[in-house]
Parts: sequence; C-alpha cells; structure tokens
Amino acid sequence: MTGTISAGILDERSRVEPMAGETFRALATDGVVFIDRSVVLLERDHPPFEGQWVLPGGMVERHETAAAACRREVREEVDVDVEVGAFVGLYDDPDRDERGNVSAAYLCRPVGDSMPSAEDEARRFDTFDPADLPETGFDHATIIADAYELLSH
Repeated sequence: MTGTISAGILDERSRVEPMAGETFRALATDGVVFIDRSVVLLERDHPPFEGQWVLPGGMVERHETAAAACRREVREEVDVDVEVGAFVGLYDDPDRDERGNVSAAYLCRPVGDSMPSAEDEARRFDTFDPADLPETGFDHATIIADAYELLSH
C-alpha cells in the first residue's frame, strides 16, 4: 500500500487494489426488527437462499454508514421506518454467504405505526417467535439469537 496519512486521512494513492486472483469481501448489513417480541423476516425471492426466511438487509453503499444502510434496507425490503439501535455484531464467517459478504447487524425499533409489507426481494414477510424460527438463510438464526439475548439484558 502506498500513500500518506495526513491528519488521519488516507490520500487517494492509498487505495488497496486486489492482487491477481484475490478478492475483497463486501460489507452488508442486517436489521433485526422486533415487533411485540417477534422478529420480522422476509421470504427471499432470489439466490442465494431463495425461498428461505432472512432478515431485511443488504449491501452498504459507498456513501453511507452501515447503520444508515441498515435503515435504508429495512425500509426498502419491508416498508418500515426504523431507528437503528444497538450493534448486535459483525458476522464474518467466510462460509456465511457464498458471495463472501460480511454483515454488520443492528437492533432496529420501528418508528411510527407502520406495519411491515413484502417489498423488494421478498415473496412475503412474517413475524416469528425467536425461539421457533423457520429455516433461515445465511447465519440469520445466529444473528437473531444474539439480538434476542442483547434485548433480554
């Protein structure tokens, strides 16, 4: 890596480019939205994990923070405005997603009285008791368990 650090900011020359045959892992975000102690999930309508239940979430765009991306993705996928709360964790098992994505998960609290609906990338949505989840994609059962434990404290 070349470049200089000036006042804590890397200059443009410091961008790291993958070497031949290497790839970087992208950052995604997942929103754990609880409504009356049940978690909001959507049935995914495309691979990977097509037909399985997942948390609302998606890719962090270059101009936004992971928390802002979480808020945007929840709104796009289940049409609920949320306040992004506690950081649940960073989920980076290389096998969690065939595309290699790493996820920053957050607890989210619905704002206002809007109810979820299936939007982008969802066949349908539903709410589930965290102790009785359907088959979930990715590592979302682990994320939900971690979020529920965080809520219980």
